[in-house]
Amino acid sequence: AWLPHTRGAALAVGPTGTDLTTDGGRTWRTVDTGSYDSVDCAPDRGCWASGEKGRVARLED
Repeated sequence: AWLPHTRGAALAVGPTGTDLTTDGGRTWRTVDTGSYDSVDCAPDRGCWASGEKGRVARLED
């Protein structure tokens, strides 16, 4: 999910964690090791991730 109000910043989630890019996807760094299935970012700059068994997290920049 692309982060609102940024240029080239995005979060990607999956079974091995959450990764962040700030350069349009050229490089990535791990910011969380929890397993998530979905992520979406809201205009208030917060991103919500969800995973199995009701796992939910708010990721803020």
